[in-house]
Amino acid sequence: MQLNIYIVSHPIIQQLSSQIMNPTLVSQNMYNESYKQLGLLMVYEVMRKWMLIQNIYIKQIDHIHTFCTLKRKESYIILTDLVDSYNFVTDALNLIPGVELNHINFRQKLDNINNCIINTNNTEQQKIIIVNLHINNDILINFLDYLTKEKHIQINQIKIICITCKHQILEKIGNKYPDLNIYTTKIL
Repeated sequence: MQLNIYIVSHPIIQQLSSQIMNPTLVSQNMYNESYKQLGLLMVYEVMRKWMLIQNIYIKQIDHIHTFCTLKRKESYIILTDLVDSYNFVTDALNLIPGVELNHINFRQKLDNINNCIINTNNTEQQKIIIVNLHINNDILINFLDYLTKEKHIQINQIKIICITCKHQILEKIGNKYPDLNIYTTKIL
């Protein structure tokens, strides 16, 4: 298994993850806030290596102003089950300008997955983040098959965020997609 697994070990992320995995130890408000903050930090962790900055220089008579903007050639898509993870990705949507959010139902078989809206005209410039809070079955592998075979998306354009994932599923994913990047807080 050559899979690139990043266990995000920052103390704040580990604390938030612990609060989410043990909801009886914290109040409902604390749980909801931890959930949103963890989502923001996990998406940030994935995006910080992908996003490219473009410097713009405006020359005036006596000095130069410098502005930083994001390169607009790339587009970012978050694919997730909104029923389970809307609060997890909400704050991250405000962080990333122009990100697209699409719903994928990971709770049932993905036999009829053609509802996944991905612009196939510009696939080289698309970066896809799949948010699946708990990877514990083969549905994610079927979805990756669909993206790579039907939508012709390269595996290096896809990154996965999860809170927990099962070791057995990671082995299966690693055998099929060794270059995939997965960001998690815990492997079960």
